Amino acid sequence: FDLSITTLAALLYHQTLAMPASVAGLAAAGAKGARVSAVAAGHGVVNISTFVAENPVCVKIFCCIVGLALSTFSVLSIFDVIGHDPSEKDSDRFRDNVQSFYTFFFGLVIFVADANGACADMLCSAQKRLFRYCHFLATNTGRAFFYFYVGSITLLMLPKSDTWKYIFISLGGMLCFLGAIMLVLRFCSCCQPEDKNQQSSGSGAVAGGASSSQL
Repeated sequence: FDLSITTLAALLYHQTLAMPASVAGLAAAGAKGARVSAVAAGHGVVNISTFVAENPVCVKIFCCIVGLALSTFSVLSIFDVIGHDPSEKDSDRFRDNVQSFYTFFFGLVIFVADANGACADMLCSAQKRLFRYCHFLATNTGRAFFYFYVGSITLLMLPKSDTWKYIFISLGGMLCFLGAIMLVLRFCSCCQPEDKNQQSSGSGAVAGGASSSQL
């Protein structure tokens, strides 16, 4: 009896010593699984974003043209290439330059968001990074509100030069129009792709079959 108690105590002691190694192994496996899941989730966000942002080719081309035009005219405005007004005050000129810098950056964002994915990702995976860190631009609704924002600040720039005033008013109006198009593409059922409608109807049929089987 004393020998069996001693043997049992020895077994318990060895199991206690072996316990931390197993716990450490489980912790390492859990951490590795978490990292793999995080990487997979990141790639999943990019793939979903690219799928959601797929718009008609004519709309994407129009968005890219407007984005490039906004960036180009913003640079020309900063360097006084056309429409220079000698009577403009330095404070007004500085304000216009700051606003033109922001519109230049926003124009590049619009171009990258609507450009072809393969071409845009040739430069440091620009579109994937944009959709990953600014996920609202991957949806038509988020992109529409972004266009409304950029269009409104472009409309309200109103520089002293009449030439630039007409240019920025035209660009701002086109951006607001593009925002309205994005909302129509998002919420109008007639503008939805056919594969999306079939997928939604198929998922509804599957859900109905599951509920009937449960009954």
